[in-house]
Amino acid sequence: MRTIADLTRLLLDFTEQDGIFQSSIAGISIVRSSTPTAPEMVLYEPTLCVVAQGAKEARLDNQTYRYDCGHYLLGSVKLPVIGAVTEATQARPYLCLRIALNTVLLAELVELCDKNNNYDSNIAGLNLGAMDEKLIDVVARLAEMLHSPQHIAVLAPLIEKELTWLLLQQPESYTALAQMVVSDSRLRRIKKAIKWLEVNFTQPVVTSELAAMANMGVSSFHTHFKAVTGTSPLRFRSRLRLISARRLMVIEGYQAAEAGYAVGYKEPAQFSREYAKQFGLPPKQDAIRLQGSFLIDAF
Repeated sequence: MRTIADLTRLLLDFTEQDGIFQSSIAGISIVRSSTPTAPEMVLYEPTLCVVAQGAKEARLDNQTYRYDCGHYLLGSVKLPVIGAVTEATQARPYLCLRIALNTVLLAELVELCDKNNNYDSNIAGLNLGAMDEKLIDVVARLAEMLHSPQHIAVLAPLIEKELTWLLLQQPESYTALAQMVVSDSRLRRIKKAIKWLEVNFTQPVVTSELAAMANMGVSSFHTHFKAVTGTSPLRFRSRLRLISARRLMVIEGYQAAEAGYAVGYKEPAQFSREYAKQFGLPPKQDAIRLQGSFLIDAF
């Protein structure tokens, strides 16, 4: 059976420097950092994060999730999250394997699970789970496929299916995974509102309309939205705006005022004020700081 040391060795083989590296297996990437990083807000996709070495923290408002070689992080919706590598050195860099969640496969396997499982409780969009020997073994076998690209098309889907099944056997991840695919679950209904905000974050927000999208009353919608995202719909929209503006400046070279206007801010002063409060620096200074940083790949 493979160990965490085997997984570490495999990931080191594919990361000679810091950065985020897309692997030859669709939906799987490797993250490496040889130093701790400052807290940064980025969008987390629905993903399984398995750490081979070091540690990282992800924060949703007042809730902090620390994941390391003993704990995986499971994201069930797209969320603005403040993340920071907290344990990393040149000799022992932070190493993480990120695996996108296949909802088609997930739906197929959820159908095979015990129908008596209660999946419709309130859950956050991020959840921690324990890495046991079986999970470590299957993740390491998936990483081994990177050494055998000729086998990826046939064997990688089988290993991903085994990994997904094992996750569904864990109480801490079953509820989140099942709610991702079960029709009319609370998470699926909240995701409709989140999806609308992702596409329309430059537009005004009417909470009653978002609640209607989720087929909930306004009060119930607020409760469930905060349970999933850690914040209110208005603050969620604000974070999407700021992340998008940051990307426009760093990736596409927009000036600060242009970026603020493009994401929905009418007043440059309000944009600068909210940006500095979120990211710690005024827009222009922050964009200069990030130029050339591997963190740019996380946007």
